[in-house]
Amino acid sequence: METDPLRIDAEEDVIQLVPAQRFAGSGPDDGCAGFWSWARARGGVDEDRTRMQLTVSNSGSNALLITGMRAQVISRRPVTSVVEAACRTQGEAKVYSVNIDLDKPQPYGVYDKDGASRPPDFTVAAGGLETFLVTGEITHGAAQWKLAVDLVEDGHKRTVVVEDDGGRPFTTVTRPAAMTSWELDPHGGGWYKATSEGGASASQPSGTS
Repeated sequence: METDPLRIDAEEDVIQLVPAQRFAGSGPDDGCAGFWSWARARGGVDEDRTRMQLTVSNSGSNALLITGMRAQVISRRPVTSVVEAACRTQGEAKVYSVNIDLDKPQPYGVYDKDGASRPPDFTVAAGGLETFLVTGEITHGAAQWKLAVDLVEDGHKRTVVVEDDGGRPFTTVTRPAAMTSWELDPHGGGWYKATSEGGASASQPSGTS
């Protein structure tokens, strides 16, 4: 499982909501390449959606069936005081996309098949692997959750629970309506305060915001 947007095959702006009291003017030494670890070390969480690249490998002698993916919501809470920190980048999606609506009481994953949204129904051949881009999206408040992958292996059902780095649940937070936004210059120019039109002004933060 990989959550760093710069390491997964997906088009993605790298955006984190960082607690306001922990956001300092200094940024990562290596620009966008170090943005993810820099933000996470300061308590950064995912804005509006959490994306992960999940690879399922089958080392057995029989086919492995994936019969579902769902979010196990651990807790829900209001959004606290945060600032938006972003580094704009792009990649290219090359994997199956599974989407989970975290606003629902029971958030089950679906993917597009023949123009319709369906539960995952994938077969991983013996000795093979499949890769999925799993996206959990939220529009109200914040949620902590784990990804549950339902499998059938040798005729037996089981569930594999996937967590974030360090065995922690994923945290997905709705973007507050009024919030300070900063963008990191990917070419090493430091932080720029984003304008309401989506551009950036040339001022840099100093100290704590």
